[in-house]
Amino acid sequence: MHRTTPNLKPETMELDIGYANNLLGTDLSPKEAAELLEKMRYRASPVGGKITVEVPPYRTDVLHPIDLVEDIAIAYGYERFKPKQIDAYTVGKKDPPEAFSDKARQVMIGAGFQEVMTLIMTNPVVLFDKMCIERRKSVEALNPVSSEHSITRTWLMPSLMEILEKNKNREYPQMLFEIGQCIGANGKDSKKLAGVIANSDASFSQVKAAVVGILDALGADYKFESYAHGSFIKGRCARVMSSKSSGLQVIKSSGLQSSVFGFMGEVSPDVLSNFGVGMPVCAFELDIDSI
Repeated sequence: MHRTTPNLKPETMELDIGYANNLLGTDLSPKEAAELLEKMRYRASPVGGKITVEVPPYRTDVLHPIDLVEDIAIAYGYERFKPKQIDAYTVGKKDPPEAFSDKARQVMIGAGFQEVMTLIMTNPVVLFDKMCIERRKSVEALNPVSSEHSITRTWLMPSLMEILEKNKNREYPQMLFEIGQCIGANGKDSKKLAGVIANSDASFSQVKAAVVGILDALGADYKFESYAHGSFIKGRCARVMSSKSSGLQVIKSSGLQSSVFGFMGEVSPDVLSNFGVGMPVCAFELDIDSI
């Protein structure tokens, strides 16, 4: 009869005493460090500037040399370590892109929008088909958990339309926005700002007024130009362009030109029907990295 028994053979690890002293700020000899490890129930043998350590089979938490250094510190005694002032003095602050995102967030809240957060993973049906635009290349998950989350989003507006779809039984008006990461077909990520207004009187004029207020508050240089986009009513859509020839990034999900950093308009009835939204909706999306 074949029997399988646990492997209780100790695992052998090697620890450089210089590595341990550098992390702990000590001047322990290999012999002293080996004695401290033995206090922690290891079998340790100093060999030159290194220590050969036998790790008991029940110490499944010991994976790397740093775990041995931690046990040396415990055996040495935390109370014996003398506090030392750091050599460099720095003042923490927000990363400039994050600080700008926070400013944009405050502007949106001040304009009456409510922030939402959605998943970066979506699917081609929501990202393209329901938005009435042709499918384009996007980053796909190799082994998606479900068909609902098989690709990464390239723009935010479909995610906001999904929120409106789930909020059909909530009171109107609904003014939602999101600031989030999107990933292009080339794998490059970008941060975007999108907003939707769902109300009985939602119109191009309303969304344009919102976008103008947002861009002015953020200090952007911009101009508008008529634009045709499958997700919006023909003749009621415009793209947001830089008023300077600064070569801004492309809105990859819509195939816009290099000086364009956004678009806005009245959402097409076909898109509203696809999401089951029975209320007029106007929306906009901006590449916040380009403002």
